[in-house]
Amino acid sequence: MKSPPPDGICWRLIVASICCQLLMMADSQAVVAKDRTLTADVLIVGGTESGCAAAVQAARMGVRRIVLVNDIEWLGGQFSAEALLAIDENRGPAGYDHTVPFPRNGMFREVIDRIEQINKQKYGRARPGNTRVITTCRPSDAAQAFRELVRPYVDSGQLTIVSNHYPIAATRDGDRLTAITFAATDDVDSRLTVEAKLTIDASDWGDAIKLAGAAYEFGPDLKSKYGEPLAPESREGYPLTDMNPITYCMVLNETDRYEPIAQPVGYDVRNYRTHTYPKDPLWLYESRRVIDHYNFEDVTQPDVLLLCFPAFDYPLDVHPQKLADALEATEAGASRKNIVELTRQQRQLVFEDAKQYSLGFLYYLQTEVHDAMPDKTHSFRRFELTDEFGTPDRMPFKPYVRESLRLKAQYMLRQQDTTGVGGNARHFANVMYHDAVACWQFEYDFHPTRREFLDDGNPAGPWRAAFRKGRTWGPPYSGLSQFPLRSLVPEKIDGLLGCQKNLGYSSIVSSAVRLHDQSMAIGAAAGAVAAVAVTRDCRPREIPYDRGLLGEVWSGLCSRIDGAVPNTLWPFRDLEPGHPAFEAANLLAVRGSLPVHPRKAEFKPDEAATLEWKVEAVRLTLATKQPPAGFEILELDGAETRGEFARRLWAAVRSLPDQPFEQASADDADADGIPDGDDALPFNAAESSWEETALPADADGHPDPLPEGTTTDVRLFNFTGQGSKPVDGFVNDYGRAFDGKRGFGWQRDISASNRRRGQIDGEQRDTFLFTRSHDVWELAVVNGRYEVTVCVGDSGHDQTGQNVTVEGHETLRDIDTLTGEWIEKTVTVDVADGRLTIEIGLPGRSTNTCLNWLRVVRR
Repeated sequence: MKSPPPDGICWRLIVASICCQLLMMADSQAVVAKDRTLTADVLIVGGTESGCAAAVQAARMGVRRIVLVNDIEWLGGQFSAEALLAIDENRGPAGYDHTVPFPRNGMFREVIDRIEQINKQKYGRARPGNTRVITTCRPSDAAQAFRELVRPYVDSGQLTIVSNHYPIAATRDGDRLTAITFAATDDVDSRLTVEAKLTIDASDWGDAIKLAGAAYEFGPDLKSKYGEPLAPESREGYPLTDMNPITYCMVLNETDRYEPIAQPVGYDVRNYRTHTYPKDPLWLYESRRVIDHYNFEDVTQPDVLLLCFPAFDYPLDVHPQKLADALEATEAGASRKNIVELTRQQRQLVFEDAKQYSLGFLYYLQTEVHDAMPDKTHSFRRFELTDEFGTPDRMPFKPYVRESLRLKAQYMLRQQDTTGVGGNARHFANVMYHDAVACWQFEYDFHPTRREFLDDGNPAGPWRAAFRKGRTWGPPYSGLSQFPLRSLVPEKIDGLLGCQKNLGYSSIVSSAVRLHDQSMAIGAAAGAVAAVAVTRDCRPREIPYDRGLLGEVWSGLCSRIDGAVPNTLWPFRDLEPGHPAFEAANLLAVRGSLPVHPRKAEFKPDEAATLEWKVEAVRLTLATKQPPAGFEILELDGAETRGEFARRLWAAVRSLPDQPFEQASADDADADGIPDGDDALPFNAAESSWEETALPADADGHPDPLPEGTTTDVRLFNFTGQGSKPVDGFVNDYGRAFDGKRGFGWQRDISASNRRRGQIDGEQRDTFLFTRSHDVWELAVVNGRYEVTVCVGDSGHDQTGQNVTVEGHETLRDIDTLTGEWIEKTVTVDVADGRLTIEIGLPGRSTNTCLNWLRVVRR
């Protein structure tokens, strides 16, 4: 045993101990002093584009106390902090570049207008970029647009914004979330607790949902879960860590210098050499110009480029060895977790590695690729990273996040709901929800989700991003779709709504519902639901089953209060928010009060309204309202447009009480045997919103089965463009002139007159050769009798005045087909000259005749 210390030393230790305790007490008092509590009606976690939209929508609908807590200073999410400056928005299939499937609307339209005004002031053009998208912007300009969006409500005192705080704990009263506690990013001892009636989780990774203990999902859904056509059958090859990848975008400013960045940490050129992206760096340069002064003479500032490209997408399924080791050092098993299960600090390790990988790609472009370029005018070595973020490495605050956790919601949106009627992306979706609160359309779009190690699978070696089967970018596209309110509401926890990418949908649908405009529309919807829940003192889960409460949500979303641009609730292709009938048409259609055809996506507001259409509109409207005794039906005679009538009809019924939904039971409203939680249409026992979605056999574009026992010669021809996929049983005809060796062809070469719409499954329906005058096709045959079936139509457009003649027989005359509908006609003819002759079009005509396929059966 050691001797006790001298008295003096002992005294000094006692004094030191007392001082230490006093200091600890002082620190504790300082921490208490730093702790604070705010009280709100609505708390929004995250300053993403969804979070901002939710805040503004709730404020516009009268919520008095809104607190938005953001983990950084910048607002705007994808637009700004994630630097996705080529602004993605709703897009339909082929032919939609630089267009949208239905007009820009809602708060997205407001922000885009602000951004284009800023562009005009700074660069002389509202759209100074050159990319596949319509609008581009600098990240700081986008951040400014979002500050301007929220400013009126900050100034009014309705909205309080707290920056640089992240959520660390949640408080619940039973199954109701009552508060979230935040820590400051720059002071670990500072705490902020926000007590709120309702919390909206608009964070990047669903932090509030996790802390609240709400159920959530992640990783690929198997087909057995939701029955989706694109879903994998088994977990083999589809680990739960598989997610749409993150990407650290880079914003580059043109200079007059040729100076590469410093070599990034861990740089390995082999990571980039083996990618299959286009080898021509000029293509990459030209496809991502945010500011383009070379092609726009009125733009005088140097070029600005966005680098966001699959070559440096960062998969999350399995980690490189160094990152895996770093994660394991924080927690055993952390390297095998899905990213949504990691802590904030663990995710930061992933982000840092992703950032270095992106910088490595830029360094590769500025060194090896630069050295190989014969003309270095547009070399990436002439570009430097922007300094507008103010970060030490000049990189964005955050990576571009494509997929987060998925809230286990009242209803999980799934692929088959969103498919266009008849498999056609230009049609309305199979399911148009009774509780729709937003509209969207896009392809099911996964970037490469698999990390492929190139050195015999060695995780310490180089790697590249690769696709998994079924998880690629499209097609297919969705139809013109809606988002249901139920997919915002947790399955069990009250006081909480999902937002941003923390939503109730499958992994497949999440890949299509993640764009700038979609996130803002869904954010506005969450804000509207919150406003109704707070002002009516009800739970959000009650709203989808109460038509009156739903009506308040819809009216708030489709309002022009404070100069708002109203939101689209029904995705009519041709109805601009500025049209006088916009609100009436949307508020009637979303209630099911307008006659709508699943294959006719235009409202045609300025077209004359027929008496038949008006009568049906009144009938449908009165089925959703409760007119008092003696209610006078509108005068239906007289000439007016559809838009004018919709306005008159809505004005007459808008103040009438709504007809309650009929509910057979609490968990199966329509008594169809499907629990409401799994029922896309809880008040409709059908599987689709449309009475008849299948096309008749002679209009579906598929050859009908031949009679059983048919053994004679059968030949099928698919009329298409060069490079089209082969179709089982068909021979492709590319429009070339007749060739004796081939045995078929045209009197002249019409190979340039081909189209592939990319709309639907079934290549023979999606492609065609066409004429605007008169063309002749022939097939060498043995003389005799033949049964000939021709198919005309267009999966992408209405066609009028189509004509086909078979061996002199007028088979089709002046035939019209709607988008995604076909006409199949069979005739029996005799051939006596060794050539079966098919004529499309007529001499002197100018309308298209679109020939999809042909079947010839020897009789």
